[in-house]
Amino acid sequence: MKNFCKFNLRVIVSLLFVISLAGCGTDWLDEQPLTSISTATFWKSENDARLALTGIYNQSHIGDNSYTNDLLCMTSATDDGDYKWAGVGVIYSGYFLPADGMMSTIWNKSYTTIYRANYFLENIESVEMNQDLKKQFIAEARFLRAYQYFYMSVLFGGVPLVTSVITIDEANTLSRNTLDEVVNFTIGELTEAAKDLPATRPESERGRVLKAAALAVKGRLLMIQKKWSEAASTYQEIIGSGAHQIDPRYKAIFEEEGETSNEIILSTICIAGLRGNPQNQLNYHPDMYGGYHETVPTQRLVDAFLMNDGLPVEESSLYDPANPYANRDPRLYASIFLPNYTEFRGRLFTETGISAMRVTGYSWKKYVTEDYEGAFNNSGDDIILLRYAEVLLGYLESKIESGDAITQDLLDQTINKLRAREEVNMPAVTETDPAKLREIVRRERRVELCFERVIRYMDIRRWGLFMESMNQKVYGMKLTDDPESYTEHNVETTGWYRGHLIVLDKTGTYTADKALMPLPQYEININPNLAQNPGY
Repeated sequence: MKNFCKFNLRVIVSLLFVISLAGCGTDWLDEQPLTSISTATFWKSENDARLALTGIYNQSHIGDNSYTNDLLCMTSATDDGDYKWAGVGVIYSGYFLPADGMMSTIWNKSYTTIYRANYFLENIESVEMNQDLKKQFIAEARFLRAYQYFYMSVLFGGVPLVTSVITIDEANTLSRNTLDEVVNFTIGELTEAAKDLPATRPESERGRVLKAAALAVKGRLLMIQKKWSEAASTYQEIIGSGAHQIDPRYKAIFEEEGETSNEIILSTICIAGLRGNPQNQLNYHPDMYGGYHETVPTQRLVDAFLMNDGLPVEESSLYDPANPYANRDPRLYASIFLPNYTEFRGRLFTETGISAMRVTGYSWKKYVTEDYEGAFNNSGDDIILLRYAEVLLGYLESKIESGDAITQDLLDQTINKLRAREEVNMPAVTETDPAKLREIVRRERRVELCFERVIRYMDIRRWGLFMESMNQKVYGMKLTDDPESYTEHNVETTGWYRGHLIVLDKTGTYTADKALMPLPQYEININPNLAQNPGY
């Protein structure tokens, strides 16, 4: 595992407010930074406020692309994917521990951002500048702070709720607020921020927060709280604005060529060679094409993709066990390297699924660009955090769960817009029975939004499916038609997955408390008032 610098909350609070900006690809984000700030000399002009706001962006999960392995780890906390060394237990036993570097990095990044936002909000009123622009700057700072609380609430539950600049002694005695307190504060901040954020921005401001971003994160939290009518109204506000549409493409949205698509609501801007994306072309690239092949999809995810007649693989007459990848939802081909089926850069993808370096036999394709020729560890692919597709599916799910009437028009304005993409062209959904439609929507979220940050992890928990999803065998590709006589690797002998590689058996090893991540242990060592999550 990689090593990362660690900063605890005590150190963060004691630091001067430092702005470090490497540039993110737009004029606004390329402002020259200050090395330190004095309240006596700094908070005077619009440019001062702009630089301070840039410092918040640059530290946050919205602006900082320096550490993105949370995507790997969050996917590994679901039934969709795993780390390539899963076969020997590293991801299963090592990543999600109190002393783990990823948890520390998320915690530190969040509280540094929160500190900067608090400092900004306590000083911005003294700046002489256009009042409407000042309101927008304030809304951006409030959103950036709220986003960190959203993310931590999903991962850790209740965390210390810090809404003002505090002293070292105060930081050293903080206790955890309840989850409800954190969520209610975050929803309130997102609601207020949305009022003063623009619906659209010019290209020169791409990367700055839009109104739909605040509303979409709010929608996520309302769905987690099962406040379905409020969630539906929130999503409807985004839909009604007309600011975002479904792109007719699919694969290109996740590559550099699609980064200006207005389906994208929120993303981290990356520029090759300046502030590049270190993950997409390196860690997700299969090793046979020169990458690191760090993450692998599971067979269960592969099987979640429908046949192109709109039926599941278990029900469709088009499914051929001897040719299991033919006639499938085109999003499968865009998202996953399929063994002995996917052609890429003039070569057949031939992973065998039988070594620890390959694990399941599959690999991520969603973020990998076939004609990419630059440095694999420094590409220009933006990191997508929110898409309009999620808004439409969230709206439909909220309407189902709130008990509203389901009409064909509602289906056509939501899920069928995704299926009608020119590159997808899957059969339209016509099912209006809420119980049956619920499962259709859940499957659609799984395939449409696969490998997209925290979404699947968030979904299986709010649906009450975490234990079911994690306490099971992790399967890879099929290796044999005669599992009883096959001895080279451990394979399943019964059921749908007969003949498939058993990568890891997690049955009976997950408990409900493992649905939350552990707080960094060093924070608890410094501050005994911070209680660790159960089970760690």
